[in-house]
Amino acid sequence: MGTILGPTPPSEESREPILRAPRVVIVFIAIWTAIHIGSQFLTEEQYTWLLENFAFIPRRVVEFAWGHAGFVGGLEALGTFVSYALLHGDFTHLLFNSVWFLIFATPVARRVGTARFLTLSFLCTLSAVLTHLACHWNSPEPVIGASGAVSGLMGAAFRFIFVDPYATVARPPGRLPLFSRPVLMVSAVWITLNVVLGVSGFTPGGFGAAIAWEAHIGGFLAGVLLFPLFDRQRRWIS
Repeated sequence: MGTILGPTPPSEESREPILRAPRVVIVFIAIWTAIHIGSQFLTEEQYTWLLENFAFIPRRVVEFAWGHAGFVGGLEALGTFVSYALLHGDFTHLLFNSVWFLIFATPVARRVGTARFLTLSFLCTLSAVLTHLACHWNSPEPVIGASGAVSGLMGAAFRFIFVDPYATVARPPGRLPLFSRPVLMVSAVWITLNVVLGVSGFTPGGFGAAIAWEAHIGGFLAGVLLFPLFDRQRRWIS
């Protein structure tokens, strides 16, 4: 097998426009949009029912854990560990998550394939809500939005998007070690930003509720830590 002496061009996959996203990414955005548009036609009572049954409410999980929810209530509570990510507070919330999802989910989905992408997204979604639960045990406030999963895919993307495709001899390029400078720097910035927002209580304009910043961090850490388990390219670079 011959040796490649010079840099090779990036893979065809890496030259695809960001808006030519994998089908799984487009489907997720379409589902979120359809659900949110449909929710606009609900009465106040119906929307309250939607939140009570599909948003994540820590107190419901506590009631289930202590055996106060019953079997059906327990199944509903467990289902909200995922269903909360399908709901959004308003169109600004939906647009924000959709844009960031398009940006970061696209390279991750191309890199790992659909099945692994879905599994990684699920684990990030779960890690985000478990982190929120740990920080807001027994809270009655509902949590909605896909930002925990988006943060996780952002963390996953940070493991390889900073690799120079022309600096490697194999394609697609490798991934960065967890403790490499680029990964540590962007992780520190993202975590610090969320902590500052959480401690200050500042909510960006357009968002009608407090940001679940702990969930963002939980999802992000899951993505940045678990990505190597799903990466089809096992090669590391330094």
